Amino acid sequence: MRVLKPTFLFRCGALALLPAQAFAHGGEHDSWWTLDPWIITPMSLLGLLYLGGLLWLRRRQHAGVSVQPLALASAATGGLTLFFSLIWPLDAFSESSFAAHMAQHMLLIAVAGPLLALARISIPINAALAAVSPAAAAALSLPRKWLRLLLMPSLVFTLHGATIWIWHSPVLFELALRVEWIHTLEHLSFLIAGYWYWTVLMRHGEHEGNASASLSLLSTLMHTGLLGALITFAPHPLYSPYIATQGSIEQALQDQQLAGLLMWIPVGAVYLIGGLAFIAAWLRSAERRPQHR
Repeated sequence: MRVLKPTFLFRCGALALLPAQAFAHGGEHDSWWTLDPWIITPMSLLGLLYLGGLLWLRRRQHAGVSVQPLALASAATGGLTLFFSLIWPLDAFSESSFAAHMAQHMLLIAVAGPLLALARISIPINAALAAVSPAAAAALSLPRKWLRLLLMPSLVFTLHGATIWIWHSPVLFELALRVEWIHTLEHLSFLIAGYWYWTVLMRHGEHEGNASASLSLLSTLMHTGLLGALITFAPHPLYSPYIATQGSIEQALQDQQLAGLLMWIPVGAVYLIGGLAFIAAWLRSAERRPQHR
């Protein structure tokens, strides 16, 4: 393994100050913005539905948990995370830097997804859909059996982990770099996997499942750390397109090492903190049981 040099770390720290060349979004550009209508339109629509649903619920005094300060702050921070990941500036930088691309993926699955789940955004969005089109809201509520299946913590844990490992396989990763709609699907799957995983964990925790939720998060910490370590210590660049954008095999390898460290350490910290939070909730519930008895 090549040793990470201090000059390399300073160079990557200054990444946000440098324009990037593009290869994943069709052609070269010097803009830090990615104004993709297939990204901006759904984000804007969901944002409008969320705000409209909040207003509708507040007028009827049914907002409950969705208007609590923590939920509102989580929704706002999650929205900003999506903006920085998909619109400005990481998406543009991800075209020339695997480290920036990894940061984008990890923000979607380990930051934006959990924050939007904590905000309970489905409550206002469902309310807005029911107000605008009761038929559409009824149609979305039909697949009850599939929904019960997707609420199984073990299944959601497997799908969440598979999303991370499969999309970082060299074949699929490079295919996403070449084909725009696959690239969009990749990002959407990361966001949905993160959101649904944490939604199920929190729902499970509300039903005395804090111990299993903490075990799930700590297991996720272990397997994502393993993948991050494999990427960090790989002896050669795993994704050939970044050799051209970085300018040399050595620089591509250094960029890849930083990407692996991003998955290994900061993302691992997110899952560790989440696991400790569920453990703390489990201990509090265990202390309350003798009092109820």
